[in-house]
Amino acid sequence: MIHESFVVGSSESGIRIDRHLSERLTPHSRNTIQKWIEEGHIKVNGKVVKPGYKLKLTDRIEIHAGEPEVPRTVLEPWDYPLEILYEDDEILAINKPAHVTVHPGAGRSSHTIAHALLCIRPEMATVGHPLRPGIVHRLDKETSGVLLTAKTHSAYRTLTTLFKERSIEKRYRAMVFGKMPACAGKIEKPLGRDPQDRKKISVRARRSRPAITLYHVLKEYAFGTLLDVRILTGRTHQIRVHLSSENHPVVGDTKYSGANWARIQDASLRTKLKASAFFGLHAYSLDFEHPNTGHPLHLEAPLPELWNFMQNK
Repeated sequence: MIHESFVVGSSESGIRIDRHLSERLTPHSRNTIQKWIEEGHIKVNGKVVKPGYKLKLTDRIEIHAGEPEVPRTVLEPWDYPLEILYEDDEILAINKPAHVTVHPGAGRSSHTIAHALLCIRPEMATVGHPLRPGIVHRLDKETSGVLLTAKTHSAYRTLTTLFKERSIEKRYRAMVFGKMPACAGKIEKPLGRDPQDRKKISVRARRSRPAITLYHVLKEYAFGTLLDVRILTGRTHQIRVHLSSENHPVVGDTKYSGANWARIQDASLRTKLKASAFFGLHAYSLDFEHPNTGHPLHLEAPLPELWNFMQNK
């Protein structure tokens, strides 16, 4: 059962209640949230509202809902090599390769990290959501790096809460074009859906949420900069959009930078990167308290080989 009560803050004001709760109550779907609202399991200021109700500052939301009966969809295990960074009885962390989707979703029903996990740890099938067994956070398909998963129900609940409360420090490495204006800085621009393309995120959205990205220059090279990046919020595509908005897009991120490859003057390097579909964003490390022992844990994923090649250019 879910029993929760909280007051709407400024960052949630103006957002549809079903949309906000579908993000807050991961991994429950938006359809499930809408059903709970319509059945009166979720109330605002003690009253039943519609799923489209737009939240107001200081609204009190009360949730008293039962866990839905979710049919267990059997994912077919995928025999795909996974690089394990850390494992114990409660958690498993891997170094996710670039261009592999984390879990099934729109347009992808097989050959995901979730399928590969079930091949090596079939007992994780019942942990969490049936289509996202053990998955407590996600990385974009193109992004490589540390991906943390839960092997038990208790670890799943604890880690999900830690991510939701932003109690896990996430650091990234980003290869971007151009030289940054300072050796360290902060990008603070609200983000939301692009009004012209709903599949993209924008700093010019009509409805947006606060987003803060911190960066530190690690190395400058011929056509760009290697950055250490830390995010204080966890918005979709946050790092990519923030850096692109500063005219320093992630190398290889053609979604947020049109003529991306053309900015590389070295023809041989440009050909090599295009052929490998290089993407310059890597989830470098996670720092958090172990869900069982409470001891601090640092997980780190080494940079892919091609990154080291680029740094010499």
